Amino acid sequence: MSLSPTRIPVAQSIDVDQQPARGDWWNRLGQRGLVGMLTAGIIGLCWLPRSAESGSAPVPDSQTAEFAAFASEPVQRGRFVRTVPVQGEIRTHQPGILYNDCRYWPRKIVEVLPEGTQVQQGDIVCELDTAEIRTKLRDLTLRMISVRAGWQTAEAAQTLQQLKNERLLSSNDLRAELAHADWTAFSEAGAAQELRELSGDVAVRQQFAERAQETWEQTRDLSAQGLSSVAELEIRLVERQNAERAAGRATGKLNLTRSFQHRSRAAELQFNDQLTRDELKRTGQQNSLAAAVARVNSLEKQQAMTALQLQIDYLEKALAACTIRASRAGELIHSHNRDEGRYIEPGGTAHYSQEMFRIVDRSRMIVAGRVSETQVFDLSSGLPAEVQIPTLPNVELTARLDWIGSIPSPISWFAPNELYHSVQLELEGSAESLQRIAFGTTAQCRVLVEDRSDVVQVPVRAIFRMGPDVEVLIRHEGQVQRRQVRTGSTNDAQVEILDGVAEGETVLVGDQHQLRRVATTLPTLPSKPLSAAVASQI
Repeated sequence: MSLSPTRIPVAQSIDVDQQPARGDWWNRLGQRGLVGMLTAGIIGLCWLPRSAESGSAPVPDSQTAEFAAFASEPVQRGRFVRTVPVQGEIRTHQPGILYNDCRYWPRKIVEVLPEGTQVQQGDIVCELDTAEIRTKLRDLTLRMISVRAGWQTAEAAQTLQQLKNERLLSSNDLRAELAHADWTAFSEAGAAQELRELSGDVAVRQQFAERAQETWEQTRDLSAQGLSSVAELEIRLVERQNAERAAGRATGKLNLTRSFQHRSRAAELQFNDQLTRDELKRTGQQNSLAAAVARVNSLEKQQAMTALQLQIDYLEKALAACTIRASRAGELIHSHNRDEGRYIEPGGTAHYSQEMFRIVDRSRMIVAGRVSETQVFDLSSGLPAEVQIPTLPNVELTARLDWIGSIPSPISWFAPNELYHSVQLELEGSAESLQRIAFGTTAQCRVLVEDRSDVVQVPVRAIFRMGPDVEVLIRHEGQVQRRQVRTGSTNDAQVEILDGVAEGETVLVGDQHQLRRVATTLPTLPSKPLSAAVASQI
């Protein structure tokens, strides 16, 4: 059985002087063993320098077939281009957008101008179905006539009620003034005047009674002297009695008036005055209530009329919005929504606030697209880009990045964590050269973010990670090496190598998991320094 050089230590020796003396046969056996071991050590020392010089580990026969399964690619030095993909659609800069402003239910499209038509400002580009709106508008108009008549009747009733209130208030006010005047006149002058009149009448009656008394006494004296008859005396007696009774009646009337009639009259007049004032106050409240009822009735009619007028205005605006007109001059483009199956065509459905048309100008065409937030930091305004249109494979277009959105947003409800930034690229070329491009066409762009020459690079599939280190497998003179590298920029196919491999070397290319599994069977060798020219570039 032969010994493998890799299994023999580099420095392995036995000091003969340290072996114990056990006889000649033992000495001879020890000498032969010593010679064999020295021979093996010499062979190992000769083998290790060769292995170190080649920088590879011996590959067992079982792994040779496995290494042969990997493809080999040379380490190249040349142009390194890195781009950022942008997918979007062809549009125009600041187009005139026409929306469906009909707030009524979704409308059917009756007529529409063909896409690509040149329109002028104010031209009719689309007509929506208005039959249902016109029918309802006619019904509301007839109802409006009735409601307006009711409102006018309520206004007239309110005016009439106001006149009635004024008349009733004026009448009660006059009655209150008269009652108050009667009470004031009686309390201030009427009662005193009547008492004075009655007092004067009492004084007159008493004078008549006194005169009648004197006349009766004179007649009695004359009758006693025989100068007057008894009949005349009787007459004078009757006159005296009548005068006394008249004076008594006048005095009684005065006392009655002073004690009872004036008080009763004063209370009655005062009560009438208070009653008329209360009636006047109640009349004012009744008038206010009646006026408020009439006002409320009028306001209800007016509110109903206003609500109905709002519906009529709403339908009139919806009716006017069913005729879509061009807001500016240019080329008419239909805004189809293919994802939702909404197409701008006769018989199609137009929803409220739906984008219907775009009026574009070919003098400044753009690509409106999006880019992942993981790549947006590589972009800046002014970068050049190549544009490819799948429907025009033979047309080569160039563009320049014009605008980058600052706030990302998701493009799908199913992947809310995948955020994209909106970008805008302006196509370069004359309007004649862009005439064949249809608006709304899908465009695939690649924005050039890095373009350098004389860059050492390897394929992306040659790189794999072993923990925190980046490594490659090098094929050299039939042997495979495992080497650490330091990488720079990367694109879809190539990776820039800053340190670890040199131009002309060959790397293994394959699946990263397979490369990593095979690399675990090989020792890690130090990185190979780059040339002075490459080091100066770094």
